[in-house]
Amino acid sequence: MMLTSKALLLALGGQYGPGSTDPTGGNSAGGQFGGFDLSAFLAPLEKKLIAHGVLASLAFVIFMPIGSIMIRLASFPGLWWVHGLFQLFAYALYICAFGIGIWFVNQIPTKLIDHYHPVIGILVFCLLFFQPILGAIHHFQFKKYNRRTFWSYAHLWLGRIVITLGMINGGLGMLLAHDTGFFVPSKGQMIAYGVIAGIMWLAWVAAAVVGERRRSRGRKSAETGPGYKEQYA
Repeated sequence: MMLTSKALLLALGGQYGPGSTDPTGGNSAGGQFGGFDLSAFLAPLEKKLIAHGVLASLAFVIFMPIGSIMIRLASFPGLWWVHGLFQLFAYALYICAFGIGIWFVNQIPTKLIDHYHPVIGILVFCLLFFQPILGAIHHFQFKKYNRRTFWSYAHLWLGRIVITLGMINGGLGMLLAHDTGFFVPSKGQMIAYGVIAGIMWLAWVAAAVVGERRRSRGRKSAETGPGYKEQYA
């Protein structure tokens, strides 16, 4: 069920306010709807909703892709530590965003938890729990066998799925806000998110392709020379 601004106002105040039949009209007594101060109610919600979107976007559009790109293209001592710290920081950002999102849907007088955006958000949150564990197992198994194991592929593919879902869900969150009429993002904001997320996703995929090619060439060179060490990621 789509939530409109008018339906939300009805749910909050039961009426649009004295002397007004339209929530956007100028006779609503300074934001009072049926004795309810709507502007005071919405202001902190809007700030928290913006924080939710910004934190989740930083996690999935900036930090997780950069951390993944580095582990594929960079080469320096302690690289895996830097990769892990980037991903853990992004994970912490998303935990905060997720908490705000859950708080938000419990504050507004309508049911949003069964919409596509929160459903995907919950799925991503659950999947992310396993990613650091798989990463740690991958690291120690790789150090032991100097090659990828089942845990390596599980870590790699879960990361690819989660980052892609996270980026898509950011756009779906904006679409949900647009459809419900609740703190609607501007067209420019939606375009900016789509462009930045698209560029980062393409750069991340390109880094994965380059990394796999480097790894393949390295394995072939092992046949002609000793001392081969497989690429970590």
